[in-house]
This record gives sequence, C-alpha cells and structure tokens, in this order.
Amino acid sequence: MLRLSRKAEYGIIALKYMLSRPAGQTCSAREIAERYNIPVELMAKVLQKLAKDGMLQSAQGVYGGYGLALPPARISVADIVESIDGPIGIVECVTSEEECKCVQYTTGVCNISDPFVRIQGKFKNFLSGISLVDLN
Repeated sequence: MLRLSRKAEYGIIALKYMLSRPAGQTCSAREIAERYNIPVELMAKVLQKLAKDGMLQSAQGVYGGYGLALPPARISVADIVESIDGPIGIVECVTSEEECKCVQYTTGVCNISDPFVRIQGKFKNFLSGISLVDLN
C-alpha cells in the first residue's frame, strides 16, 4: 500500500494550519500539537526539519514560533513529503542512490524497473503540482 508517513502527514497539517493564520503571525509546536492531538516532541521535530529545509522560519523568545518562509503557492506537497521522508519513491530501486540490490535486478530479470522510473516521475510531478494553497 502506498501511503505517506505519519510525520509527513503532520508536516502537511502544520503548514495548512499556518496558512489559516494571519500573515506574519507565528505559532508554536505546542499550539499545533494540542490543536491536532499530536505529540509535542514529534511536532517540534517535524517543524525543525521543515525550517531547516527553508519552508518555515523560526523565531526565538516569548513571541517566537514558526511561520511560513515562502509564499504558500511555492510550497508543494512533494516539498513537504521529501523534507520529512526523503525522496518520494514507489519502489526502493527508483529512489536509491545505489544500484538496486534486489535479486531480480541483479540477475537481470527485473521487468518493472524501467516502467517504475516513469511512474515515479509522473507521481512526483503530480505531488509537485499540488501547492499548499490547493489544500485550503
């Protein structure tokens, strides 16, 4: 079954929540976690990763928190998922930097590698075409 990780879901939830806030207003990991019943520590890690990858900006202090660092139309579902989970992949051999190590590929009988490279590209393009704005 093809599915997003729970962390990627939490990232999408957090960014969509930030989109609903007034421009320039920050929110804390705790605020989002409590609103959506997500463990605070996990939400904090997700937000830190998104900030490290440039989608969020963070501010320290009493009035600190996280806010969008980019216009919502420039943040795609693919960006969020790849920030949290790494490269989007349907099968391991499509996303691995190394040559596939499955027995079918190494013995020369794999018949899905080439088609899945094409499917992978289409799937990533599809997710790249869905921006944060489209989720609103």
